[in-house]
Amino acid sequence: MRGQQRSTGSASDLGVDSVVREEVYKLQARVDVLEQKLQLVLAPLHSLASRSPEHGLQDPGSLLAHSFQQLDRIDSLSEQVSFLEEQLGSCSCKKDL
Repeated sequence: MRGQQRSTGSASDLGVDSVVREEVYKLQARVDVLEQKLQLVLAPLHSLASRSPEHGLQDPGSLLAHSFQQLDRIDSLSEQVSFLEEQLGSCSCKKDL
C-alpha cells in the first residue's frame, strides 16, 4: 500500500523526499568530516604502534604505557630541577662567585 502512495507522486510526497534527501546529504557530509578528524586523531597512535617492536614491546598498549612512564619521569625531573634552581637562587654561596 505504501508503494502505491509513492507512485501517485503528490507534491507533498515530493517535498518530503527532497527534505529527507537533503538531510541525508548533510548527515553524510558530517560523517565524512568526523571520519577525517578520527584519522587525524589516530595517526599518532598508528605511529606508536608501528614503532613498538623497535622498543622491544609486544603491543601498542605497552608502548603507550611506557611512553607515559617516561613522560612522568621527565615531569618529575623538571620539578626537581626547578626546585634546585630556586634553592640555588637563595643560596648565600652565590654571592661569593
